[in-house]
Amino acid sequence: MGKIEELQPERVFYYFEQLSKIPRCSYHEKEVSNYIKSVGEELGLETIQDDVLNVIIRKPATKGYEDSKGIIIQGHMDMVCEKEDDSNHDFSKDPIKLQTDRDYIHADGTTLGADNGIAVAMGLAILEDDTLEHPDIELLVTTSEETEMDGALRLSENVLKGTRLLNVDSEEEGVLVNGSAGGELIEVKIPTEYEEVSGYSGISIELQGLMGGHSGMEIHKPRGNSNRILNNILKEIREDIDIRLISIIGGTKDSAIPRQSIVKVAVKSEDLSKFNEKIEDIKKKTIDEYKSKEPALNIIITNCNSVSKTLTDKVFDTVILLLDTIPTGVFTRLPQNEDIVESSSNLAIIKTDKEKIIIQVSTRSSSEHVLLELRKKVVEEINKTNAKYSISGSYPEWEYNHKSELRDLALELYEEMFGEKMESTVIHAGLECGVFKKKYPQLDIISFGPNMHDVHTPKERLSVSSTERTYKYLVELIKRLN
Repeated sequence: MGKIEELQPERVFYYFEQLSKIPRCSYHEKEVSNYIKSVGEELGLETIQDDVLNVIIRKPATKGYEDSKGIIIQGHMDMVCEKEDDSNHDFSKDPIKLQTDRDYIHADGTTLGADNGIAVAMGLAILEDDTLEHPDIELLVTTSEETEMDGALRLSENVLKGTRLLNVDSEEEGVLVNGSAGGELIEVKIPTEYEEVSGYSGISIELQGLMGGHSGMEIHKPRGNSNRILNNILKEIREDIDIRLISIIGGTKDSAIPRQSIVKVAVKSEDLSKFNEKIEDIKKKTIDEYKSKEPALNIIITNCNSVSKTLTDKVFDTVILLLDTIPTGVFTRLPQNEDIVESSSNLAIIKTDKEKIIIQVSTRSSSEHVLLELRKKVVEEINKTNAKYSISGSYPEWEYNHKSELRDLALELYEEMFGEKMESTVIHAGLECGVFKKKYPQLDIISFGPNMHDVHTPKERLSVSSTERTYKYLVELIKRLN
């Protein structure tokens, strides 16, 4: 295990470590925003913190670059806060515990926050380095990107001065992103109805150990959705055993494929033996079915107290129907390139409270038309029930720009520096670039970043050597933008 302070580039990892000490889940960014602001002020640079805690730090051009068009280095300060089932980490107060292993840096049982803390760290390192040659620089660090992109959406339309934006929020070195998906969140509300019962015992069925992952970048991979798998188990049990629903919960973030789900059901006392036999068969069959793609899947059955009240069969039927028919996974692929996902849906969250059961579905598409078709499909299924729905968190797609001087230069420079061609692509994740392009149509935008793996999961890790190469590339690209 190496030490963080020994990693290169030293100042990039210094700032990354400082950021990792500050809790920064989405919507809880005040402390980290204040830290970024303080760095700008201590460097003697013009620093702006707006009312949603976005931070902009400006560094004047160096000699010879005074007449060059300004550039914007952009990343977001929040992170997805996920942890292993046995972790007692408290994201509201505990620092992320950084660890290094060979070429990788990762956290101890939690998400790392390299998405997108490494971009912020690179930007701060550039701002403090007075040896670099560059045009006017604006470092733009936004809030709540991982939820509804609130920071970008509420950014003023007249605050940025640069015309070339370098988004450092991509996760594969050697890939230049030139377009991304738009999306929205569909929230379903099923009214709850309860009734008194007698002679029933409570049983908890818990799914855990799934890999999960980014609901855009990894939606095409053969990974299980805990909400869907749990629903399949419930459907099979109900084929010949009378069970009643007490509560159901699964998933924690709409931007993450759900890894864990728990349902509590009531079983007639005289059916307990039959239930236990059935659930053990289902458990074995399900684990066998997923063992090649989800080898850590585990299903835990726990006996609970006796039950006096459950949800009605009508509510249970509605939950089963919607979890079964709402699309999840890839919806369409690009007609011109079947290897690229065009649209997808993530059956992300289900939770039970006193008056309603909530299902949250995250949809994405690089085509506005296809996104509306996907919405129509989801709504059709909802309308077969008495559930209601609302749509929020919409963010625009970033359409590919066929004429981009910035892209052409970036591709040429990468090949010159590293001796291999850089791939140019459109991705299925949502990037803030689409929001910035809507607000500032004149912007020429690209996105790139170092190698990261399993983002939005506790297995998230960042390549140190790739970070070093990407930082050198960023510095040289800035130098060439004269």
